[in-house]
Amino acid sequence: MKGELLALISALLWGIAPLMDKYVVSTGVSPILANLVRIAGAFLFLAVVTVVTRDFSSAKLTFKSVALLLIAGIIASGIAMVVYFQALRLSQASKVVPITSIYPLFTVIFSALILGENVSPKVVVGAILIVVGLSLVSGG
Repeated sequence: MKGELLALISALLWGIAPLMDKYVVSTGVSPILANLVRIAGAFLFLAVVTVVTRDFSSAKLTFKSVALLLIAGIIASGIAMVVYFQALRLSQASKVVPITSIYPLFTVIFSALILGENVSPKVVVGAILIVVGLSLVSGG
C-alpha cells in the first residue's frame, strides 16, 4: 500500500509540473534555458536531501555505472526534456504530456531488443492498450 501511495503522489506531482513548464515556455523562455533551470532545481533538491539523509554511500558506484547514468541524463534530462519543452511551446500540455507518457511502450520494445527480456502476452496487450489510449487522447 505504501508503494502505491508514493506512486500516486509521484503521478500527482508529474501532473502539476507540466503546467509550470507550459507557462514558462509560453512566455518565450528558451526550451534549453528552461530545462537548465529545471535541472538546477532538481539538483538543489537532491543535494539537500542527500545531506539531510546522509546518503553518501557510493561503494557500488563504478566507472561504468557513472558513465551509463551520465549518458541516461544526457538522453532523458537533456535532449528529451529540450524536445519536450519545445513541444509544450508549440502545442497544448493536455496533448503533449499524454504523448510523452507512452515511454513505457518504448521501454518494453527496447528491453526486449537490447536486454533480451522476455515479453509476456500481458505486456503485449498492455502495450497495445497504451497505443489505443494515446489515439483516444490525441483524437486520432
